[in-house]
Amino acid sequence: MNKSILEVKHLTKIYSDNNRGVNDINISITKGQFHALIGQNGSGKTTVIKSIIGAYSSFEGEILINGISNRNPFSRESIAFVPEKTLFPSELTTYEYLKWMGIISNVNKDVIEEKITTLLNKFNINDLRNDKPVTFSSGQKKKVLLIQALLNNPQLIILDEPAANLDPSARYELFQLLNELHANGVTILIISHILSEIDKYVTDFTLIDNGKVIYSGVKNVNLESFYNEKVIKS
Repeated sequence: MNKSILEVKHLTKIYSDNNRGVNDINISITKGQFHALIGQNGSGKTTVIKSIIGAYSSFEGEILINGISNRNPFSRESIAFVPEKTLFPSELTTYEYLKWMGIISNVNKDVIEEKITTLLNKFNINDLRNDKPVTFSSGQKKKVLLIQALLNNPQLIILDEPAANLDPSARYELFQLLNELHANGVTILIISHILSEIDKYVTDFTLIDNGKVIYSGVKNVNLESFYNEKVIKS
């Protein structure tokens, strides 16, 4: 039985206006999963992710990364987060940005240059290494963020709506890259509303509605059909 990389136990988040963002959330993600976190806008997905990555520290319950509380910053070194969008420094080239982020992430200085070049080639953007990401297309920016996430060899990558603002060909390329990463042993947690596109890649999923878990476990159904049945028609 695979060991849990991430365990969310009885997570409850209450905001200052006394609004209960999420209530008693339980999710377990084991090594090798391609796990989707799905639900309507405002269902609580973002609250869960922000709690996992440490953006929210005030919550009830427990979040364990490899058995260590995520309140311990060292526990989060084995995960990487790819946001829906980010602001790149306007003065930095792709290579300069990635090297800077690698140094911040404590990547070994002896291997960082080789690692960046290898990943730029893998993602087919080595020709953009001396260009500035601030000028890139959405698809190219997403590749830079993925490379940034991979610099520290994370066990788990968390992606928030990675296909947002991408055209169909860029979305297809992105999911092919994620599928390849998964095949090579990277565990993935993804928030996405494009259920028809992620359906063939996902191994497990969690459906959240109104701040509560409706289902969390192995994917043995069509995601879109299940979502429509449990959320849209209910």
